[in-house]
Amino acid sequence: MDTTAAGTSEYDRFGPWIDEVRLPEDIPRLFRGHPVDLDAARLVLKVPRNIARRDATADMDLYDHLLVLDDDGLTVLSRRTEHDHATRRAPGPGVFDVRDVPFEDVVAVRDVMNLLDGTLTLHTRTGSDLTVRYNGSGRSTMRTLVDELRASASEGYPRPLAFALIESGAQHASATPDLGRVDASLLGDFQDVSRHLPGLTLWSGHGRRQVALRGADPVKAIGHALSPATLHGAVVAGDSFALEVFGRHEWLMRGKKPMHSASRLVIPLNAPDRIDVAPHPDYLGVMVVTLSAGATRIELVVPEGSGAHRLLSEAAAQVAGLGA
Repeated sequence: MDTTAAGTSEYDRFGPWIDEVRLPEDIPRLFRGHPVDLDAARLVLKVPRNIARRDATADMDLYDHLLVLDDDGLTVLSRRTEHDHATRRAPGPGVFDVRDVPFEDVVAVRDVMNLLDGTLTLHTRTGSDLTVRYNGSGRSTMRTLVDELRASASEGYPRPLAFALIESGAQHASATPDLGRVDASLLGDFQDVSRHLPGLTLWSGHGRRQVALRGADPVKAIGHALSPATLHGAVVAGDSFALEVFGRHEWLMRGKKPMHSASRLVIPLNAPDRIDVAPHPDYLGVMVVTLSAGATRIELVVPEGSGAHRLLSEAAAQVAGLGA
C-alpha cells in the first residue's frame, strides 16, 4: 500500500476524533477513488477506525467512514473488512461501500453514547437503517451532523400528525420536571441542544423506575427478583420541525448496574404517518408508543400515565379522529 508523504501525513494526524474535511488532501486515501465535490458539500466528516494510536501503522487504511452532506442528502462511504472483500462495490485500490440517503427518506436520527462507544443511526422510510459507529471523543462534531440532518429532513409538507404533536406538546409543556438525581443529566442533554435550537421546548420528562412483570409466572418472578427490570428516564421535547427524545441507550434494562449512557432521538415531524399506543406485553404500568413512517417503526417505552404517554396518546387520538 502507498506509504508516500500523503499516506504518512494521514498516519501522523490519526487519532480517535472526527475531523472535518475541507481540502482534497484531507480525504482519506481509501476513499479518493470516489468523486467528492468539496465545494458543493455542506459538511464532510471522516470517522477513524476504533483502534488505539499505538496499533496504527502508516500502511493501514485508518478511516472507517467518510460522511458527505450536500443539498440532496447524506452519502456514506464505509470501509469493508477483510471478510467482506468478495462483494466489493467501489472502484480503486480500496474496498468500500457507498450508500446514498436522500433527505426525504430520513424518518429518524438517533445518536447514542454508551461509555466511549458512539453510534449514529439513520432510520429510513424504506426500513433500511444506516449505522455509523464512532469514538465518543467525536460526539460534539457528530452533533453538528445531526443538527444538519434535522434541519434538512424536516423540510417538506407536514402531516396532520405534526400539528397534533405540536398542539399536545404545548399543552403538556413542563419547565422543570422532576427526574430525580440520577436522571438529571437528561435535562442537561436537552439544555445543551436547546442552546443552539432556541425554539426547542421541553414537553415532558420522567425519571427511572423499577417495573413489575405482567402475569404470574413463578420462574420469571424469581429471575426478576434477583435481576429487576428498570424503565429508564427520558425527556421529550419538540418544536415546529421535530420531536426529540433524550434518554438512555435502552428503554428497559435488567440488572442493578448503574446506567451512564445517553441517547438523542430526532424524528422530523413531517415523517410519521401514525402513532399507536399499547400496554407493554411483559411489564405492568409500561406503555409502548410506536411511530410509523413508511416501513420503519420507532418505539418509545414510557410509564403509563406519564406526560409522554398522555401527550403522544392525545396526538394519536386527534389524528385518528380526523380519519388520517
